[in-house]
Amino acid sequence: MDITIVLGAIAGLLQLVAFVIYNKQIIHGTSQPNVATWTLWAYLTVLNVSSYAVMSNDWVKCILPAASSAACLATFFFAAYKGKLSKLETWDSAALLIGIFAGFVWWYFSSAKYANLILQGAVAISFAPTLRGVWKDPLKERALPWYIWSFAYVLNLIVISMRWRNQYEDLVYPVNCLILHAAVGLFARRKV
Repeated sequence: MDITIVLGAIAGLLQLVAFVIYNKQIIHGTSQPNVATWTLWAYLTVLNVSSYAVMSNDWVKCILPAASSAACLATFFFAAYKGKLSKLETWDSAALLIGIFAGFVWWYFSSAKYANLILQGAVAISFAPTLRGVWKDPLKERALPWYIWSFAYVLNLIVISMRWRNQYEDLVYPVNCLILHAAVGLFARRKV
């Protein structure tokens, strides 16, 4: 069996494990998800996995984004059920507008690559409320799921490098998400 398929499957499984841990933390009240941000992430992950799949044209590289998108949608519904929907903050609104623009670019210019690259800006901006919230109060999140997500992105980068076809754009999504998830994990470990 191709080792990249195994690594891709492990990355996808780690992604799902982290979501299970995260959702248990919501149940126990040790994580306080921003429902508006999870609403936004549900939209962005669906657009991300679909544009990334077309852009990379490699199903193995897409195992992690597909797992992430499915689990993110489930977490959004769970967070919405358990929490209350807050209004979109300025950062959320900006990320949503960029995400809509990315969808328009894909539709109008038939360019999944440019849509996905634009979308990474929306993803980065969408993390602002979570990063700010965890910086102010590290107890808002627990680091473990964020570290597991980060490690899954490291594995995804290994898969991409092993299946390399000079498509540098394939690196942008996992590098972006590795940095963002690791930052939340580090902020959650910060001593106040």
